[in-house]
Amino acid sequence: MEFSLTKEQKEFRQEIIDFARENLNDSRYYEEFSMDMWKKVSDFGLLGITIGEEYGGLGESYETAAIAFESLGYACKNNGFIFVINNHIWVSQNIIYLYGSKELKDKYLPVMVEGKKIGAIAITEAEAGSDAFSMTTNAVEDGDYYVLNGTKMFISNGPIADIFIVFAVTKEAPDKKVTAFVVERSFEGVSTGKDIEKMGLGACPTSELILNNVRVPKENVIGKLNSGGNIMTGAIEWERCFEFAPHIGVMQRVMEESIKQANGRKQFGKPIGVNQSVSHKIAEMEVGIEMARLMLYKIAWLKDNKKSAYLETSIFKLFVSENYIKACRDAMQILGAYGYTKEYDMERELRDALACSIYSGTNEMQKNTIYNMANARCI
Repeated sequence: MEFSLTKEQKEFRQEIIDFARENLNDSRYYEEFSMDMWKKVSDFGLLGITIGEEYGGLGESYETAAIAFESLGYACKNNGFIFVINNHIWVSQNIIYLYGSKELKDKYLPVMVEGKKIGAIAITEAEAGSDAFSMTTNAVEDGDYYVLNGTKMFISNGPIADIFIVFAVTKEAPDKKVTAFVVERSFEGVSTGKDIEKMGLGACPTSELILNNVRVPKENVIGKLNSGGNIMTGAIEWERCFEFAPHIGVMQRVMEESIKQANGRKQFGKPIGVNQSVSHKIAEMEVGIEMARLMLYKIAWLKDNKKSAYLETSIFKLFVSENYIKACRDAMQILGAYGYTKEYDMERELRDALACSIYSGTNEMQKNTIYNMANARCI
């Protein structure tokens, strides 16, 4: 495995850093979605980073995408807006690209790559969070259509999305099966609830998705009927990798702010960084960043070589989320009272970070997955 970046990757990384710093840090939009910033990201070409050129994408490798999204997290302080981008790319657009028919790709990918249509994924329900297969949203065959009924909950991008990847039950217990569908907001019977107010990630609108006798053409089935379980597993795998890649960049930014404070603030006549209680916190941040980055590049390498990374993404998600939260908490401690003020942004960084131990499967569920897979390999 090659760990050095190519000249092109280094240049692309710097282009993203420069672009994000110049265009994506308007503090007016830290707590609300900006369509103007969305248009700028689209024009930059980031939305189609791994999509083939035949659909208007850049056709880059997953390794390059990992570098790009780590860089985006470093340079863009609007963590909620990055969350919108990730949900659009990795668990909506990417699912159509990897599992959809040619007809679905031709119809939806160009407009999604251009940012004309925003995507979302709809798995979670009020009583089906970590236990996704307990979902009750169902789809019943009716001629050339499937009729969908049910309600999805906590759908990131929900209020702004035009295209939803919806998972619904198409075969009941005891041999329960689900199927993935492309559902357009414009379909009759589709509606979303109001934006749910959250502790953090305010720039990513989140809502219910209500499906009331929604008629979905059969050609909008992704993959095969009753094969949605595998697609859902794949979607979660992509999500746990690339949704957490930007967090490494945020950790880098937080560490640099902590170093600046440790070197610049003096107490008792000396910089506070000479105290091990401060310097060790920064050392632990560096360890977390380096180990997370290595794991990210390994996963990207696996995906570029068309290999499964289900265990690796669970480990990565668990490790990054816990170290991301810890880095923000330690940075707030280093900044002292300033870290608790809105002026210094660290309180917002912490609020944004806290949710990462919940989304994409709680950290407790990741530990179950890691144990079960480790146990299976030993038997």
